[in-house]
Amino acid sequence: MKIILYFRWVVFFLIGFALFQSCKKDAQAVNPEVQTLSVVTLSPSSVTFKGSIVKVGNSSVLDYGFVYSFSSNFDQNTGTKVSFGSSPKVGDYTRQVNGIVSINSYQNTLYVRAYLTNSKGTVFGSMVSVNMPTLSIGSVSPQSGKSGDQVTFTGQFFSPTIDQINVSFGNMPAKVISVSDSKIVAEIPSGIPSSDNSQIQVQIIIGGRNLNAGTSFTILANIKDFAPKTGPIGTQITFIGDNLPSYYSNNLQVLFGQVPVSIGYYNNLQVAVPPTITSDTFPITMIINGKSTVLSGNFKVTAPTITAISPASSLGGGNFVITGTNLPANYSYGSNPTATLGSTLVYPNIASDTQLSFSIPADISPGSYTFTLKVGPYTIVAPQKLKVITPSISTFTPLSGGPGTAVDIQGTFIQGQGYNVMFGSIYSYGTASSSTTLRAYVPAGVQPGNVDLSVVINGQSLLAKNKFKVVGPSITSFSPTSGVAGTVITINGAGFDPNTYNTVVKFGTVAAPIVTATGTSISVMVPSNIPPGAMKLSVITNGQTVVSTTNFTITN
Repeated sequence: MKIILYFRWVVFFLIGFALFQSCKKDAQAVNPEVQTLSVVTLSPSSVTFKGSIVKVGNSSVLDYGFVYSFSSNFDQNTGTKVSFGSSPKVGDYTRQVNGIVSINSYQNTLYVRAYLTNSKGTVFGSMVSVNMPTLSIGSVSPQSGKSGDQVTFTGQFFSPTIDQINVSFGNMPAKVISVSDSKIVAEIPSGIPSSDNSQIQVQIIIGGRNLNAGTSFTILANIKDFAPKTGPIGTQITFIGDNLPSYYSNNLQVLFGQVPVSIGYYNNLQVAVPPTITSDTFPITMIINGKSTVLSGNFKVTAPTITAISPASSLGGGNFVITGTNLPANYSYGSNPTATLGSTLVYPNIASDTQLSFSIPADISPGSYTFTLKVGPYTIVAPQKLKVITPSISTFTPLSGGPGTAVDIQGTFIQGQGYNVMFGSIYSYGTASSSTTLRAYVPAGVQPGNVDLSVVINGQSLLAKNKFKVVGPSITSFSPTSGVAGTVITINGAGFDPNTYNTVVKFGTVAAPIVTATGTSISVMVPSNIPPGAMKLSVITNGQTVVSTTNFTITN
């Protein structure tokens, strides 16, 4: 019994001693304590946090600092932490924090708490809040401009530094010239992908906060230069610069000296040097939205030259070619350029910068003429005269022939040109194979005998000295001389047309079907719709008729 009581006493002693040690240890533990003292705004994206460590505690510190958010419901995991490390000291601590940007423009209240984390957990100071200041743009001046111009933005900007500001025009970054609490000055950049008079968006980003200055800013063309600086009339001048117009615009005019010029829009803004220019050197002025700018350097017009005129002689109605350099390839009808043959205006058929082809008026009088070309400020004369010759015809060969016979007429012609040729009163048509030879063919329908031969040149009928003898068809024989219906006979002779549609053969008064035909023989079939008996054969070819001297007899 005494042993049992002793054992119980020992157990109670041990339990009591353990409880005493535990209470003693708890009495020695110290918990950390922090306070959130203040939040001071410096700009729309910069603040200063101030906190205080009242007690560090006697547990191992892992981290301390501030945690903030634009939502009031946050902790060290959901908020943004500003860490001071793991070596805190009792007393105040502070930190300026930059680049604080709310992801929602409607949440502008910033919440912050001081914190300290040790091996047992995290303690927080009270929550402190502040309304972040709001950036604003009051005005943009001017509201239009070209690359290189300066634009002033007024508003409330809270005195940022230049490196905190990004300004863009149409998504192209601009150079910031100066900043203050209420003013930002930026330079319009090059490379904005918009054409003249387009509306573009302008943005200002300060400390990560995006300020949209609107889409009403008008970008204007900035023409800086032109190329080439010299060239002949018709040269296409290309303008170089930013935001050139992409289509015809009433806001843009170009003057060459004092002469307005037409504007072309191809892949680039271009103008052609017009032939109405009266000076060989002139400045180029751009008038954009009523503002005139004289571009650097003058344009020099290159003088044209004429080296040759070919052929040296021709009939009226023919062509001649001027060869040279810097000729007006874009030749147009009008007062300038003008070309004259003597005092007669002539106009080109084909134009290039090295050749001009002209037609000689058909009614111009024969003679030698000076060719003069006036283009822009220059008047140039061909080094030789053009001789307009008198039309004429002389001989022809052969002197006789039937319809379809080729006749070569000698005279003065325009090679390759067609002419009306008269055999008596019947028209034919011929083409000049050279400047001295014209080939025509004896027409159908002209009657045998001697007829006048004439050629119509430029409305004038020129008569050959000799007459042409038209040879009619002839029948020399036929065989067999008799036969039944369906018999094929051959008629021999001369002056036949081998084209059967131009030839008719009759037995008496009845036409017979032609089998074959050449110029000297015709094969025909005796018709069946004719009674037996003797009759004459007649051949009608090319409008001429010949009758056999002997009879053909149709038998039963």
